[in-house]
Amino acid sequence: MNPVNYSRVPIKRYDPDTRIRTLNAPTLIPYTLDEVVAEASRCLGCGLCIQGCPAKIDIPGYQIAVANGDIETGLKINFEKLPFVAVCGNVCPHPCEDNCVLDDNHGSIATRHIKKFIAENIEDYNEVLKVRKNDLGGKAKVAIIGAGPSGLTAAFYLSINGIDVEIFEQTSRGGGMMFHGIPEFRLPRYLLDKEIEHILSYGAKIHYNTKVGRDVQFMDLLNNFDAVYISIGNWKPNRTHVKGEELKGVYHALEFLGRVNQGERIDVGETVAIIGGGFTAFDAARVSLRLGAKKVYVLYRRSKEDRPGYPSSNAEEELEEAEEEKIEFVWEVSPFEYVGENGKVTGIKYWKNKMVDSGSGRREPVPMKDQEFLMKVDTIIEATGQKPDLSFLPNEIMSKLRMTQSGDLIVNQYNMTSYPGIFAGGDITNKRKDIISGVADAGRAAMGILLYLKDKGKIMRVPKRLTNFEQGPYSTTYYEIRDEKIPTVLQITSIQ
Repeated sequence: MNPVNYSRVPIKRYDPDTRIRTLNAPTLIPYTLDEVVAEASRCLGCGLCIQGCPAKIDIPGYQIAVANGDIETGLKINFEKLPFVAVCGNVCPHPCEDNCVLDDNHGSIATRHIKKFIAENIEDYNEVLKVRKNDLGGKAKVAIIGAGPSGLTAAFYLSINGIDVEIFEQTSRGGGMMFHGIPEFRLPRYLLDKEIEHILSYGAKIHYNTKVGRDVQFMDLLNNFDAVYISIGNWKPNRTHVKGEELKGVYHALEFLGRVNQGERIDVGETVAIIGGGFTAFDAARVSLRLGAKKVYVLYRRSKEDRPGYPSSNAEEELEEAEEEKIEFVWEVSPFEYVGENGKVTGIKYWKNKMVDSGSGRREPVPMKDQEFLMKVDTIIEATGQKPDLSFLPNEIMSKLRMTQSGDLIVNQYNMTSYPGIFAGGDITNKRKDIISGVADAGRAAMGILLYLKDKGKIMRVPKRLTNFEQGPYSTTYYEIRDEKIPTVLQITSIQ
C-alpha cells in the first residue's frame, strides 16, 4: 500500500499570452482523472470545510466519493444543497478551502477544482440524479422575481417538491450576474446553459423580458401567487460622481461587462484604467486586455492588504492570474477628475492616499491633496459596486419591510421578510453577495415557503428533506425541514 501524499496536486494555468487573445479561452487547466483522485484522497474527513461553506455542502462526502472514483455520487451529494455544481466549480470564492485543516502546511484541498471535475465529466444530470418529485398534497404556485443563482436555485427546490413556479426575468436570458457579470473565460456559457436547462426541466417557467413594475405589477404577483421570492440581485450601479464622469469612454463595470457578455466588442483603446479593487474590477481589467488594450491599470483607494476579499485563497488566486497577464496595480489612490478632449476621456487625475487607522478595524484612505498625478488613458471603467433597485415595490409594501441602513432586506432564518408571504435572498439580503451565499439563501427560502404554504393550507405536508433521489440519501448535510409553524413577524431576526 502506498502512503497518501498530502501535498496539494498543483492547479495549472494556460499560458497567459495565449489565453488573453480571446474572450472565451479558459484560465485553469482541469484536473485529469488521476489528478482529481489523488487530490480528493488527501481529504481527512474532518468537516472543517463545511463550516466555511455558506450552503453547508457535505464537502468531505463528495471528495471521498471522488477519491473512490465515484463522481456520480459526488454529483448527488452536491445537489443536496447546490444545483449549480459546474458554476461553483468554476467561480465559487471557495471560503471552504480557507477552513481546510491542511491549509497551513501542505495546501488546502482544491475543493472547487474537484467540484469542477465532477460537473464537467457528467453530461446528463437527469440521468445520474434521477430526482423524484415529492407529492405534498394540494396545489400551490410561487412567483420568483429574478432568474439569477438564488432565484433559479429556489425554483429548483420548489419544483421538485411539486410547486408550480413562475420566474419573472427582466432580461432576455437566465443566469443573472452569472451571465451578465462574469466573463466567459471564467465561466463557460455552455456549462451555465446546461445547468439552467436542467433546473427548468422540472417544470419552472421563465417569463423573459418581463420587468416587475413595468410589464407586470408586484401587487398582481402578490395577489395571484401563494408566495413571492425576491431575488433581483444588485443592478443599480454605484458611481464615483467624479468630475468628467459623463465623458465618452467612461463606463460602469456592470454596463461594460454586460455589453461584452452579450457579444458587443467595445473599443477600449490602448490604455485602460479600472477604478476599484474587488473581483469585478479584476474581471473588467482582464476583459479589457482581451479586447485589445496594451496597458491596463487597476486603481484602488486602499492598500493591497485592505482590498476586498483579502485575506483569502481566492483573492490571492485572482491577483496571481491578473499579474500573470501583466495587469498593473496602483494602490492607495483616489481619482478626483476625469479629463478629456472633444467629449472623449483622455486621462485621469488622482491623489495619493494615506492609510489611517480609524479604530473600526479597517484602515481608511485619506487623500494627500498635495500629491496629484495624471494618467493618460483611453477608457475608464468604474468597478465601484452596485445596489438593489426596489422601486418596483409599492409604498404600502415598502413601509412594512424591515431593511438595513445599506438598503438590504432583513429576513428571518427561513428568508422571509417582515411582510408574511414575501421571501427574499441573494445580494439583497446577505453581506457576502456571492453565488454560493445566494444559493444558501434560496435553500432556506424554499424550506420557509413550503412551511408557509402548509400554514396557509395550500399544501398538506412538508417533506423531511428537499431532495428525493431514486436512491439515497447520499449526504450527511441536506435541507432538512422541521414541520413547524414559520416564525412570525415579531420573531423575525436578521441572519446576515
